[in-house]
Amino acid sequence: MRPQATITEGSLTVEIYGGYGEIGGNCVVVKDRGRKVVFDNGIRFQVLKRYYRGRIRPLGVAELRSVGAIPPREVFEGADAVYISHLHLDHVGLLGALPPGTKVYVPSLEVLEALESWYKASPAWLAELPHRLGVELEELKPYQEDGLGVTPIPVSHSAYPSFALAYRGHDRTLFYSGDLRLQGPLGPRLDTLENVARVAGAGGFDVALLEGTNVGDVETPIDPEGFKGMLGRLLAEGRLAVVSIDPLDFEMFSALWNLALVSGRSIVIASHQLLDVLPYWLRELEGAPRVEVAVVEGLEKPPPLGVDLVSLRDILGSPESFILVQEPVGFLEAVRRLRLWDVALPQGTVVILTTPEPHESWLGAEEEALASWMHRLGATVYRVRISGHIHPHQLPKLAAALKPRRVIPVHTRHPKLLQALIRRAL
Repeated sequence: MRPQATITEGSLTVEIYGGYGEIGGNCVVVKDRGRKVVFDNGIRFQVLKRYYRGRIRPLGVAELRSVGAIPPREVFEGADAVYISHLHLDHVGLLGALPPGTKVYVPSLEVLEALESWYKASPAWLAELPHRLGVELEELKPYQEDGLGVTPIPVSHSAYPSFALAYRGHDRTLFYSGDLRLQGPLGPRLDTLENVARVAGAGGFDVALLEGTNVGDVETPIDPEGFKGMLGRLLAEGRLAVVSIDPLDFEMFSALWNLALVSGRSIVIASHQLLDVLPYWLRELEGAPRVEVAVVEGLEKPPPLGVDLVSLRDILGSPESFILVQEPVGFLEAVRRLRLWDVALPQGTVVILTTPEPHESWLGAEEEALASWMHRLGATVYRVRISGHIHPHQLPKLAAALKPRRVIPVHTRHPKLLQALIRRAL
C-alpha cells in the first residue's frame, strides 16, 4: 500500500496512509532525518464497508492489510514510537497487529484496558484490537515534550481523553489535530483553543494537519447548551429519560451530571461498558457538586465503592427520580424482557440517542430498528448529534491560533473547502 499523500518540508517528510480525502482511518508517518514517528493507527471503515458486509467477513489481519483497511506493517517497522490521539477505532486501530517491540503512547492506560476487555473475546477480527506481549504501552503526558519532539495537547472530543500532537523537528514544526472540537460539554474546563495556542506560541507551526469532518456536511449538530436545554425541559416534565451515550464519551456524561444536579435526579448506569469506565469518570468529576449515582441490578459486576444498586422496576415506578444512562441496544433488550412480564414503560418515556459522529449507514439501520421497538413500547425517541468535531465556521479561529505556513486537510471529504475556509485567517 502506497501513501495516499507525501508532503516534504525541509528535513520533514510526512506520509499519510489513512484519513486523506476520507473520514477516519488516520495514519500519519513523520520522518525527520533519522527519526520516524507515527500518529494514529486507524481502521478505514469505508474500506471495510466496501469489501465486507453480511456474511462476508475478514479472514484476518493479513487480508485486512491487503485491501488497505488497516495500515501496512512497514509503516511501523523502524518507528521510534506510535502516538494514538484518542481511542476511537478509526484512530487506535488494531494494536494486536503491531510488530513486536513497537512503543505506543495512548491517552489513558485505564480506558484502553477497558476498551481491550470489550473486544478480546470477539469471535471476529476485532479480537486483534488488544495489544500483544512485546508492544510497550505508555501514557501521553499533557504539554510535556518527549525525547522525540512530540508534545500532547489536551483537546475536546467525544472520546476522553483526546489529544492533538505537536512535533518539533530539526528544522520544521508540525501540528496534527487528531479529532477535536473547540467547545464541548466540559466548557472552560477543557478549552481546545487556549490549549493549542499555549503550545503554538507566537511562532506557530510550519505544517498543520487539520481535521474537517463537519466541512461540507448537510446535517447541523446542536451545541452542548442546546442539548442541555432540550433535555432539561423534558426532565422538568417528570418523564423517565433514557439516554444512550458512547462508553468513551465522558464529556457527554458530564453534561448529564449537570442536568441531574439541576433536576434533582439520580444517574443510573445500566450498561456493562459504562460500568467499566465509571470509576475513571467519577475520579474526573471529583470536586464537582455531588450527584447520586447508582447501578441497575443484574449487571453481574459489583459497582464501584460508594455506588448503590437500584432495580429497573424501582426506576419504572419512580420515573421522575432518575436519568437512566445506557447503550441503546442493551436498554432495548431489558425493556423487551419486561414486556414479556407485562411491565410497561411509564407514560411519556423519552429515549435520547446521542450520536457524536457523522451518521454511518449501519448505525442508522440499527437505530431505525431501535426506534421501531421503542415506539411499539410507548416511548418517544429523539436522535441528537453533539458533534465531536470542529464546526466549519470555527476553522479560521483554530488556524489563527496555529499560524501554519502550510495546511494539509485530513479526516474530511471536502479538503478544498477546508482550505478555502482557512485562507480567511492566514
